[in-house]
Amino acid sequence: MNVTIKTQALRRLRGRYPFGHAGDILSSDAGIGPGDVVDVVGEDKRFIGRGYFNPQGATPLRMLTLEREDINEAFYRRRVRQALARRAGEIHGTDALRAVYAEADGLPGVVADQFGAVLAVQLRNAGAERHRELIVNALKKETGAAAAYERSDTGERRREGLNMQTGVLWGEVPDRIRFHEDDLELFFEWQSAQKTGFFLDQRDNRRMLANLTQPGQAFLDVYSYTGGFSLHAARRGASTLALDKDAAALGTLEAVARANQLTAGARLGDALEVLTQLEREKRRFDVAVLDPPTLAKRKDDVPAAKRIFTEAAAHVLRMLTPGGYLLISTCAHYLRVDDLLDAARVAAGEAGAAARVVAVTYQPADHPFMLAVPESLYLKSVLLRTEA
Repeated sequence: MNVTIKTQALRRLRGRYPFGHAGDILSSDAGIGPGDVVDVVGEDKRFIGRGYFNPQGATPLRMLTLEREDINEAFYRRRVRQALARRAGEIHGTDALRAVYAEADGLPGVVADQFGAVLAVQLRNAGAERHRELIVNALKKETGAAAAYERSDTGERRREGLNMQTGVLWGEVPDRIRFHEDDLELFFEWQSAQKTGFFLDQRDNRRMLANLTQPGQAFLDVYSYTGGFSLHAARRGASTLALDKDAAALGTLEAVARANQLTAGARLGDALEVLTQLEREKRRFDVAVLDPPTLAKRKDDVPAAKRIFTEAAAHVLRMLTPGGYLLISTCAHYLRVDDLLDAARVAAGEAGAAARVVAVTYQPADHPFMLAVPESLYLKSVLLRTEA
């Protein structure tokens, strides 16, 4: 079965860009079902590669290979092996990592996070769903994980016309998933946690802020989720306060803190409302992180997202001590570093604060940013330090 691509899209696809959008498709053979593997050809009928095709999908074509190769279990096993090799020697101080990162690892719609001996899996598109058994077998054999669970309950599946899917894939999965990050023993309840359970992508930033935090300082963790930043800061001897509207996540933070013999403060509520309250209370903080959930899922969302960043950052900067640090972070692909800097610049003006940019950081090595896949870059962070 063939899908014919318009000439203007050929250069992108041959350059290893993995997405064929609706406007790129000239025609497709009759009888192709959601998630079928198709041969992708140009208008001259020359072979380009193979990929998943979903006529009803928001992104109908997802490229798998530029070769004439069978898309079978051996193919998926090779891709998983390549993904693991890409991370070899890159991740230290933890037994948790993102083992497979979708298109960045040549496996569209497949995400796998490994926590110790347990794998968390997401299958996000119709092609991955059609090849579920092959992909799961490849993950099991190549990662060596003793057990795995699925959290395929993402908005992407809904846009692909798929049902939400969760449950145990193989082995005995404990209700509480345990792993370590540096000198912290961490855990979460996988069935009620967000996404795969824990945000591994902020690992490097957590370490960076912990290294900047001194004993006795006050640390503010805005949009904390389960408080990874707070726990690292508390280990350094800081007094921490985590803000989030997810009561279960804050409950996990408190339980993990107790298990590590730490104290971590938490306040439940909308971040902007709680920040306003903290200002009224004349609270002061030495180090802070502002890490909201994805605020811009489309380009059109960027202006509204920047306004939220500006308002939140202004609140924090007014409470930050001279010489204090603020990390502003986004997990939205459509928000650029320049957008974060713009929001921070306006916020500093509103707060009457002078600040300098200390660092700009991106996602860690187990979330590879592939040159041919701009969408694989999503995590961007700006570290500011206030001036006296």
